[in-house]
Amino acid sequence: MSTATATLRVVSDSSALPPGARISQIRPVLGSLIQGFRFDGKPLKDDFRAMLRDLLHNRGLVVFEAGTVTAENFTAFAGFLGEFFHYAGPHTPRAPENPDATTIDSVRDTHLRNHIWHADGGFRSDAPAFTALYAHQLPEAGGDTMYSNAAWVHEQLDPLFAAYLDTLSVIQSADATGHITDRYLDADSAAAARQKMPPFEMPLVRVHPVTGRRWIAVNESYVAYIKGVSRVTSQNLLGILFDMIKSPEATVRFTWTQGALAIWDNRVVQHKGIKDYGGGRRVLYRATMTA
Repeated sequence: MSTATATLRVVSDSSALPPGARISQIRPVLGSLIQGFRFDGKPLKDDFRAMLRDLLHNRGLVVFEAGTVTAENFTAFAGFLGEFFHYAGPHTPRAPENPDATTIDSVRDTHLRNHIWHADGGFRSDAPAFTALYAHQLPEAGGDTMYSNAAWVHEQLDPLFAAYLDTLSVIQSADATGHITDRYLDADSAAAARQKMPPFEMPLVRVHPVTGRRWIAVNESYVAYIKGVSRVTSQNLLGILFDMIKSPEATVRFTWTQGALAIWDNRVVQHKGIKDYGGGRRVLYRATMTA
């Protein structure tokens, strides 16, 4: 096993927190929770903003309790991370209260792929660095979101296997699991989407620009195959990595409360929605940001 696990820092310096706010770990492998903070719409102080960025880079996921932000201002809060990265499809319209957010609505579930492990915008070579989700409407039960730390996964690999993976590239495709075929139902729209979102090549393992941690950069939703190996080899290698990414040791299961906010480093952290809410409706507002 790699000794690089020590690079996962527990960011515990709370001196930059506003009065009354407190921070705690969700799990050692991933996630921090901030309670007692209310966003008033004013610009964040530099030291608090720096602390939040540090948390996201080193803990991957930061969750804020219900009441921290509103549907209207959560993007103003998350905007400290960078410029908004606007992308939306025919089934993820802009949120009515907030033009900087898109809507992830369970009534459109037949067209969504959010129940498959993915990184937002993973079908693009310029995928966003950060994602924020705000819980606007929740079913009576179900609808949790799973998160996985793909950097931690890389650090569990045998060094020889990790060195081999460093030599490989993958082809990412928006239609690897039908993202285009099942959402753009007429031929002209589908053809235009394929032209706009062509497959592209990227390293199987990537390096975080801030922490220097390596992470497994493939996900079930958008990876098509490993380049330069046989189909059987590609499928088996990807199967090993996918199983590690969704293993209990690598993951956190987050149960939403209405009005809660989750922000994560979309480069290193993968996620999936749990589709177990029956006839209930689940509406999340999403914003994505560049680095």
